Amino acid sequence: MRSMTGFGSSKLLTEQCQIEVSVRSVNGRFLENRYHLPREFMGFESEIKKVIEKYFERGTVDVFVSRKARSGKFSHKLHVNKPLLQEYSKALKEISRELGIPANIHVESMARMPEVLKIEEVSEVTGSEKKLFLSALEKACKANDLERKREGISLRKDLSSLIKRLEKELEKIHSVREEVNQNLLQKFEQRLKSRLTGVEVDSARISQEVVIQLEKSDINEELIRLKEHIDNYKHLIQSQHPQGKKLDFYTQELLREVNTIGSKSNVSLLTQSVVEAKTLIERLREQVQNIE
Repeated sequence: MRSMTGFGSSKLLTEQCQIEVSVRSVNGRFLENRYHLPREFMGFESEIKKVIEKYFERGTVDVFVSRKARSGKFSHKLHVNKPLLQEYSKALKEISRELGIPANIHVESMARMPEVLKIEEVSEVTGSEKKLFLSALEKACKANDLERKREGISLRKDLSSLIKRLEKELEKIHSVREEVNQNLLQKFEQRLKSRLTGVEVDSARISQEVVIQLEKSDINEELIRLKEHIDNYKHLIQSQHPQGKKLDFYTQELLREVNTIGSKSNVSLLTQSVVEAKTLIERLREQVQNIE
């Protein structure tokens, strides 16, 4: 079992530069990769995706990469933003006309205008550097995976504890089921007799109607399904494979069955256990959102 939340990083030095790779993952229904790369690495997205898919089944995964030149290792190019330079010239001439002041435009002053000159580092990525980068990405993913596994151990313990507590509440419900049915039986009989006072009705027919109503209100089927869901839940918790989606499904099924019990048997003997069971299932749901 793994959490979807984790972080891992790696750093490497090549002859030309220093590369830092960080991989951060958070909860998500599906696998969504987001890359934050230097311009030189934009063409590596397909290779990065392959590495990510080896370690992640779902969740939102951010890959951060920085590439810094080691002292004097990159060459540089100086670019002139000619369209912007023309706009600066026009603006200065317009100011000169508006104020009636001669325009003394100097080349040095124009060169210092914002964004007129741009220095670009020229650094081709070699095959060996690309290989080292992908190796660093693997290391960052492994570090992230290790953290998610540690968190998964904690999540498994918490889920197991919650399931045990839920089983105890269901045992309480099961133990009072017969008593609840007897109470319901008495209420149905009293209700029918009060409505049929002074009317001759076959007692067998009354008994049959009471049994029908009792079967509708009996919670035995829900208890059986709950036991099956819990058994499946316990099996999934122990699995070494990603089971977050299945656990989310069974959590919804657990809540549905407990809600049905609460609506069928609105009896004080069950109310407290039903409320406690729903609280535990809600806690299960919150934790399952973190599981891959």
